[in-house]
Amino acid sequence: MLCQFKASDQTELTYYDGGHGRLVLFQHGFAMDHRQVLEVWPELENVRLVCLDTRGHGLSHLGQSNTLSFQRAVDDVRELIAHLGDTPFLVGGISLGAAFAMELTRHLEIQHLVISRPAFSVDGDTSHFDVFRILRDIFRTQPKHQWATCLEQQPEFQALQSSAPRNQETYRRLLEHPRLKELMIWMDALETEALTLTPNELSRFDCQTDVIAQEHDALHPAHLAEALAQSIPNARLHFVESSLSTDEAYRESMRGILEGILAP
Repeated sequence: MLCQFKASDQTELTYYDGGHGRLVLFQHGFAMDHRQVLEVWPELENVRLVCLDTRGHGLSHLGQSNTLSFQRAVDDVRELIAHLGDTPFLVGGISLGAAFAMELTRHLEIQHLVISRPAFSVDGDTSHFDVFRILRDIFRTQPKHQWATCLEQQPEFQALQSSAPRNQETYRRLLEHPRLKELMIWMDALETEALTLTPNELSRFDCQTDVIAQEHDALHPAHLAEALAQSIPNARLHFVESSLSTDEAYRESMRGILEGILAP
């Protein structure tokens, strides 16, 4: 079921709320919405899944663009939890959603954390976002009918053909995204501010933590997930089906991993 609530700045946000039982809050990635989580979510009893469409994504409004920030989006999740009147026993997310989940450890007593295909590291390295930056420049400097051609001509984009072809398709689809202008605003915000956790803070995590990595995914490098798993005490590392596999193989693999993680 899709529901709405207003954040403290009066921005109207939409979230998915389904199932009954222990509350799980699981966030989608950049340019996606709650459907990204639903398509990999296993059929589970006694679990209530909630996923917020991040502002500027899905059915959620962007709000004032000049106040958009990573921390504003984290606050949205905190306010949603307060709105629900229930404390999640597990908080997790995919990509940008995983970063939100990690940042929430600063504000909430989290029992169980799931970091799936992380894109943000505590060392601040964002070199794997370079094609995103190229795409943003193309969006702002080239006429729309030239976007695809300009992107295809970029060496950084061409290099993905053999190493991470699915990432190429992600960038191509992004050019047709119905909220592309708002996503570009989001990219600017993420260049200014993102994950603030330090390596020392990671080393002091005392919640149960599962990290999910994927090979051949240039946007979510497996080495980044591996480094996080090594930095967090007793974290368990899982490998989802490679990005070179089919969409259904990936989804089925994710369902299996999540089912194992969530099993009583």
